[in-house]
Amino acid sequence: MAVTARQRLAAALSYLQRKSGFSIRVIADRTMLSPSFISRILSGERTPSWDLVCHLCSILGHEPGEFRLLCEAAHGVEQPPRQTVTECIASLTAALRGLHLAVARPTAEEIHRRTHGRVPVQVIAQVLRGDAVPEWEVVGALVTALGGQAADFKPLWEAIHYSFLMTDDPCVGDLVSETTG
Repeated sequence: MAVTARQRLAAALSYLQRKSGFSIRVIADRTMLSPSFISRILSGERTPSWDLVCHLCSILGHEPGEFRLLCEAAHGVEQPPRQTVTECIASLTAALRGLHLAVARPTAEEIHRRTHGRVPVQVIAQVLRGDAVPEWEVVGALVTALGGQAADFKPLWEAIHYSFLMTDDPCVGDLVSETTG
């Protein structure tokens, strides 16, 4: 059964909740929402607004940017058409980190095994840090190994290359050529 965007968002938030050690009741008290509503968000039954995701991240001590694509996908929002190369790389990195969270942050070695050895451990670590943007086959394999849908991530990867082609900043060109393998 395919995992929906709402379920991936819920899985990432649920992971943070478990890791924080906060009970659903504590989170509910801090958000001034009912425990039942928080439980439905963490189970994927309800989709939280972006503001609520940011508030939950604040409570759980985590950067909300990693949840942006997960939240937008859960709400059916498409990515904006044009960003700078740096913004595009940041978007892809944050989306991959969010997906990484949704599967409880497996180690680079575990992800390497899930890719059947196709993606080297060092490349996985670099990509999750935002230090590299390898060719699509590598990114697609990484997304699949993390339980995501490659089709959801390919536009982010393509946006990096499109932005690179549209830029007239030679420094940005060096960044993309170094990170695209």
